[in-house]
Amino acid sequence: MGLSIESIKFLVAAHISGVCFGETLTLGRQHVIASPRQIVAVLKGGGAWPPPEGESTFIESLAQAEWRFEVLARCLGAQKVVACDISDYEGAGIIHDMNQPIKVEDEERFDTVIDGGTLEHVFNFPIAIANAMRLTKVGGNLILFAPANNNFGHGFYQFSPELFYRVLSPENGFKVRKMVAIVDDIAECGNLFGIRYPFLVNGPGYEVVDPVDVGARVTLMNDLPVGLMVLAERVSREEIFKTVPQQSDYVPQWQASLDHSAKEAVARSFSDRVIAWVRQHFPETLWREILPKIAVVVDPFRSARYRKERSFSNGKFFKKS
Repeated sequence: MGLSIESIKFLVAAHISGVCFGETLTLGRQHVIASPRQIVAVLKGGGAWPPPEGESTFIESLAQAEWRFEVLARCLGAQKVVACDISDYEGAGIIHDMNQPIKVEDEERFDTVIDGGTLEHVFNFPIAIANAMRLTKVGGNLILFAPANNNFGHGFYQFSPELFYRVLSPENGFKVRKMVAIVDDIAECGNLFGIRYPFLVNGPGYEVVDPVDVGARVTLMNDLPVGLMVLAERVSREEIFKTVPQQSDYVPQWQASLDHSAKEAVARSFSDRVIAWVRQHFPETLWREILPKIAVVVDPFRSARYRKERSFSNGKFFKKS
């Protein structure tokens, strides 16, 4: 696992906003894909400078550390950083398979829990995310860096904003404080003159709205890798997944189906009457086959609009962060 410069910026902003990193848990030990000079620039730019041990000592520690996040975390106020992993091959402090429920004694142990790229590799995702939530103290925070679009084959899963909004909800004792979608990836390591270097793909970030707030699915089509950066606070102690999360656009449909008067109102709508009449008097080939072909001529820009509606330029879904 590795934190990019954008990930570090997100952590610094969380720190400045009041997130406590006192006792921090990372899922897997964290590399930092940045040089000491780049890390210092982000800390200074974000207002998390100077380091508690002094500038020269901090920079020297960064340069020498195999796991730079554990040094970086001190500038975020961390007193202790512990890693959780399935094995001890990288020296993790907690050895645990996230496919299995965590031990009771580890629940609510940490001020901040950070997933820098683990959950997409864990088969039993509901158990794994519940573990991360249970490890977080009430009043503490869970921070996720997870793949969204165009990471086919990277792990078991790619994630949607809807999933994290529904999981990290008040019903489960959490509230999403911030969610950002960003073009940000370490595509591969290049090799120049025998020296390996990171090949970075990055771009602007956009705050993602909750589908509940816009009454629609928040979708995205693009051609570059996109990640989600999520900051969620544990606001209360609830039984996690007592109620199974459901996708938000289905819930009102189910509720309406139970409301007889709502069904009658829908049946009386003009558009539904027109559709019913067309289906009664014309063969299915009309709207399945003929109309799509006519639309290509009558509405030649439909495809372009379709893609624009599912891009970062859709201000209803995405706000430049």
